Amino acid sequence: MYTLGTHFDELLKNIRPPQDRLDAARDIPPLVRDYLKAHKEFVTVAPHSRLVGSYGQDASVGDVKDVDFLVRVDGDPEKNDPQAKQLIRNLEKTLDGLPKALGYTGSTDIDIECARRSVHVYFKGHDFHLDVVPCIAPGGFEEVLYVPDRGFNQWIKSHPVGVIELLRQLNDDHGGKVRPLVKLLKHFRNYHMKTRQPKSYWLLAFVLDQVTKKNGLDTSQPLAVLFRDLLDATYTQYAVVLNTSSTATPNIPDPILGHNVSWNWERSHFETFMRRLDDGRTWAKKALKCDDKQAAVDLWQKVFGAEYFPMEVTESAGQLAAFGLPGKSFVTGTGLVIPAKSATGISTPVQRTTFHGETET
Repeated sequence: MYTLGTHFDELLKNIRPPQDRLDAARDIPPLVRDYLKAHKEFVTVAPHSRLVGSYGQDASVGDVKDVDFLVRVDGDPEKNDPQAKQLIRNLEKTLDGLPKALGYTGSTDIDIECARRSVHVYFKGHDFHLDVVPCIAPGGFEEVLYVPDRGFNQWIKSHPVGVIELLRQLNDDHGGKVRPLVKLLKHFRNYHMKTRQPKSYWLLAFVLDQVTKKNGLDTSQPLAVLFRDLLDATYTQYAVVLNTSSTATPNIPDPILGHNVSWNWERSHFETFMRRLDDGRTWAKKALKCDDKQAAVDLWQKVFGAEYFPMEVTESAGQLAAFGLPGKSFVTGTGLVIPAKSATGISTPVQRTTFHGETET
């Protein structure tokens, strides 16, 4: 069985967002925060804002253009004060002044429009979207908070920072494999589903559910095995929904609060997702059974795309080999092999070895 660990390392590098996207996610939200913080009519509450969503989770992949951005306001969600629908309208009106405040001269440089639970700000020059989500956070961003729903005109419980922390903790507890699994599943969706895509939050919920449930994923396995098991377990779990009713869709529980987050998943979209899952798990199973490395790579390229899953990893494999090469690497006090001497702690060079030929025993 070929698990192709170095190939998967390269795949994760290849699906990382381009640097200009990462720069925009870093630079643009503070500009919006400072604009709102200084505004007198739309009052925000310290600490004013928080980056959440895929960027906040460090789980974004590909040429992702959307960033979710919480903005904290005062109010009483139980009394719908301020009214959820009106608050979103007020935020939109306030953000209408953002282009001028940022020095844009034309009205076409930034598009601003209301969404269901946010105000959507599109920076055309960066081809970058910022979803500004107002929230009432009685205990701060680290506790349960409330976001407005314009359609229902009420405030909805949410805990985005709790999800970020849960993902971080599970990733640490499971050898750093949970976050890569989330990224691989998102990329699989992006590659195989140009339309009818399930939301990224639902995919995150799939992974966290499979990792935390009893008899869930065995994260001691290589990433290739884990991804096959994830696709197979998810398909198996929801096959009952697919086959017992012609209209049903899964109830996906929120990882923190437990309520159904997929209430608006259309049946036809769910069916498409299940077909893609079935294809993916079939290819992955065959890849892991291959006795021929080339055949295994070919099948993984069907799963992830040939432009993302490398055919050859000679250079990367050479770098990994050099990383621990005797005479060129160092060992820290905790036993970690590093490619250069530590600048902040004690490290010992790995001694060169000399080969004098084989000896008989």
